[in-house]
Amino acid sequence: MFFAWPQWKKNLAALWFAQFSGMGAITGVLAFLPLYVEQLGISDPAAQEWWAGLLLGIAPLFAAISGPHWGAYADRKGRKLMLERVTVAFFLVMLAMAYASSVYEMLVLRALQGVFGGFTAAVLALVTSITPKEHIDFTMSVYQTAMIAGAAFGPLFGGFIADTLGYSESFMSFAALSILSLIIIHLGVQEDFQPQSTANRPSIGRQIRAMVAIPGLRAMLVIMFLIQFAIQVISPILPLYVQRLAVDPAYVASAVGAVVAAAALASAISSAAMGRLSQYWRYEATLLIASILSAFSFALQGLAGSVLSLGLARALGGLFMGAMLPTVNALAYQLIPPDQRGLAFGVTSSAALVGNMIGPVAGGFLAITLGSRSVFWATALLFLLLTGWIYVQRNKLRQKS
Repeated sequence: MFFAWPQWKKNLAALWFAQFSGMGAITGVLAFLPLYVEQLGISDPAAQEWWAGLLLGIAPLFAAISGPHWGAYADRKGRKLMLERVTVAFFLVMLAMAYASSVYEMLVLRALQGVFGGFTAAVLALVTSITPKEHIDFTMSVYQTAMIAGAAFGPLFGGFIADTLGYSESFMSFAALSILSLIIIHLGVQEDFQPQSTANRPSIGRQIRAMVAIPGLRAMLVIMFLIQFAIQVISPILPLYVQRLAVDPAYVASAVGAVVAAAALASAISSAAMGRLSQYWRYEATLLIASILSAFSFALQGLAGSVLSLGLARALGGLFMGAMLPTVNALAYQLIPPDQRGLAFGVTSSAALVGNMIGPVAGGFLAITLGSRSVFWATALLFLLLTGWIYVQRNKLRQKS
């Protein structure tokens, strides 16, 4: 059956597996990086939370800065070539992380990981460029499941390796995942790319300013930022929070991986369902309902008294957030010129990455000043504010849905 598929479906299948393994390598550190900080010489619990937030946030910061430039490069040279180069860089950085001996070395390597970011934006640009317009909702929902499933697999796999073999071995495993992703991209993806003349093409800065000025796109950038901020704000405190819920220290990383996986797998299920539900629900209605229910789920996480109740509340939140991300990407797709999708998805990914960057830093600060549970309550409040903002913007969103 696979060989009878049209080429765009074959590319989508290959890119799904590449995104799955690539995202697994990127997110795998979430299960143990805050715990790894102690092994790197930081013994004070408050300092551990701060350094965890900094290490988790610096890679998205540099990825947000470099993302539009890599996207523009992909528009000029080819998106498949861009993906292959980024994946090689990920492999080298992950391998170097296995031998880091201080938090400062890890900080530099996490920054380098961000500089060579752009994987997700390039995949989005490639997969949408070869998808017929009438199938874009289906493609976005399927692609989103790869991101979410990879984000579930990475921490679960990384936590297991960290607990059974060690932290360095986890980074080596992530390097292997990067190589697997490279092989899948190189052998499984066909791109009929026609280089465009750059003689009269404006500078990247001018292109970005013109992109942000597109009516409706700014609303998408704000929503992407807030969603990713809310998702990542708890990442620096989650391992320590789980540890305080009476978990055996020998299995903390595995327990964190299971909690993260529960949310991500639930997100993958709801994201896949959105490919069909989008035919019946308007985009702005999906965003409104999912946002307010996400606020409720984070309130439940703040009340959790055991790892099981925390995992169930995280899974519930995963269902709602999984519905939001493909909806936002489908809306953004309608606004983006076909010949600038690499740059455009670089810009939209940068908005999400800024949320990924600020979220962990804010989470670490809140945990230090107000306690770990305050992070969940603050996130619930943020989703309530997001609900109100989407409601205000609903007419702009309705025009595009």
